[in-house]
Amino acid sequence: MIVLVGFMGAGKSTIGRLLAERLGLPFVDTDALIESQQKASIPELFAREGERGFRRIESRAVTRVLEGPEAVVALGGGAVTDPATCSALEWAKVVFLDVSFGEALSRLQRHGVDRPMLTLHDPKALFDDRAGVYGRIADITLACDGRRPDDIAGDIATALGSSPRPPDGIDRVPVHTVPPYEVLVGCGITSRITELCPAFPDAETVIVAHQPPLRTVAESIAHAFEARGLRTHAIELADGESAKSLGGAEVLFERLADAKVHRHDVLFAVGGGAATDVVGFVASTYNRGMSVVHIPTSLLAQVDAAVGGKTAVNLGHGKNLVGTFHQPAGVICDVELLRSLPDAEFASGLAEVVKYGLIAEPSLLDFIAGQAERLRDRDGGLLGSLVARSVAIKAGIVGRDEKEAGERVFLNYGHTFAHAIEHVAGYGAIRHGEAVALGMMAAAYTAEELGRLEPSEVETHRKTLDSAGLPTAARFDLAALEDAWTHDKKYHQGVRFVLLAGIGRP
Repeated sequence: MIVLVGFMGAGKSTIGRLLAERLGLPFVDTDALIESQQKASIPELFAREGERGFRRIESRAVTRVLEGPEAVVALGGGAVTDPATCSALEWAKVVFLDVSFGEALSRLQRHGVDRPMLTLHDPKALFDDRAGVYGRIADITLACDGRRPDDIAGDIATALGSSPRPPDGIDRVPVHTVPPYEVLVGCGITSRITELCPAFPDAETVIVAHQPPLRTVAESIAHAFEARGLRTHAIELADGESAKSLGGAEVLFERLADAKVHRHDVLFAVGGGAATDVVGFVASTYNRGMSVVHIPTSLLAQVDAAVGGKTAVNLGHGKNLVGTFHQPAGVICDVELLRSLPDAEFASGLAEVVKYGLIAEPSLLDFIAGQAERLRDRDGGLLGSLVARSVAIKAGIVGRDEKEAGERVFLNYGHTFAHAIEHVAGYGAIRHGEAVALGMMAAAYTAEELGRLEPSEVETHRKTLDSAGLPTAARFDLAALEDAWTHDKKYHQGVRFVLLAGIGRP
């Protein structure tokens, strides 16, 4: 979401429309939206409701816009005075259109627009107060005095590093690895697979490997590529974690050989994290490497497993002990596929989103707690925003540390405990996200014992996980967990745990 802020007369509406045209995005003017919804002008609303009443109306309208599909938004000049709006803006790319007081006043007088706030307050004092707020919340600040709106829109587009977006409101998240790729997030986009996936001009065969419940989705993908003249095969994987084994990989290797698949062909993974892990592993090793595109169908896979290039299979001694780094050619996250997930499976995926909030973006925690009901209802716009934001956090970390030599290790928060819990419980006995939730609680209590976290911060862990429908307490044999830790792939001169020194500070 791209949000333009600034004082009255800064040109937010004019520049916003021009920027939206450049980026291929819808444009929303929140003042115009409020007038349409309330069937009254802004001055009439101020007269009828008073300033406080108007701000309540404005806050509700703005919050809904910011939770909706990607757009360029021109925000009313005073909207930033509302704490809820400022909190929602943490999700957005905020652009401050900085004009001098004299320039703003000249524009307002020239256009003769009725601005209630200029009669209720001293204009210069109001300008000075808001300028500080705009500057604090802005990601980009542009001086706009004496400049053409089209030039300003061009500068914003350049500063955003934007490229044309796919049509129909799809979020595009770049992952700056070697090679780079994009994660596309949208609702109902699997039906446009041939349009949205990367081009593979040398491919002759497309293999769609899928988990058993996803046969219909896999066959629709295969048929779409068949219509483009490619040979296609749909291959069914074993269900769940049972597919993620050396035996499961061997079965897939043999099926690829039977189909005479070569290194220029393409492998699609359709399913949850187990599917993307094992199919990615096979793609990284068959014919010494071939392209893979992930179509993650669980929340956990969309926000975590499908992004970042880690592939693996399990051994009897532990989870993910055999694997590679192999970046996909692309990832397509269709949030429509999340609607059919069982509630417990959906909640499991929220554990990874909570993790991002705990290690990188604390505003996510308030968002999850505050939007729990809409998340449970699988609101499409909300899910799209949640997945895109989560992917952006992981993509940023992976882009800076692709091979886990530094900060990427923070993404393992709670996971050393979690993998041991899964091993002791037996793979499939507990969902990965449930184990991660318990692992993060264990890590929080450990940090509290070491004086790194306050009790209130441990309680933040518990409350957020509980609001997401995840477990926060369970009993396990410590000796069994300790034995599992010795097989952890991050073991180096002892077991290594990621701990926090505060919320958002790993």
